[in-house]
Amino acid sequence: MMIVDSVGSVVGPVTGFTFDGPQRVLPNVVFQKDGLLVGLLVGSGLEGSGGSLAFDQVGCQGQAYLSGPFTTLILPGTIESPGQTLYVPDPSVPPGLVTARSLLQAGTCFTFQFDLLSAVPAIPVVDLDTLFIPPFSLK
Repeated sequence: MMIVDSVGSVVGPVTGFTFDGPQRVLPNVVFQKDGLLVGLLVGSGLEGSGGSLAFDQVGCQGQAYLSGPFTTLILPGTIESPGQTLYVPDPSVPPGLVTARSLLQAGTCFTFQFDLLSAVPAIPVVDLDTLFIPPFSLK
């Protein structure tokens, strides 16, 4: 089984399903880009499988981080602005302590200070809006 968009572009193979409440079953898909394998969920659109982006400056500015460590072959993906940009943890950087000053969650920036014990920089991979046109379906 594969996930395709409205014009038949392949997002990736289905690897399983996530039950998100009694009325919502989300296919898990592995998206491949630039040698990276990234886990995504498919609902009404593409959804991330990773956590929120934390930033080292207030107002969701500066370097973005994801809390780790990440030792899996398939990386978790986080989707945030601009557009539907896919962010992944940088697999080349070992996790470390970061003092974050803001958090971007579902398009909303929250400013407060907190420590991430095992954070790695988040790297933007691609704006998914430039590759796929919803709606998505199983093929």
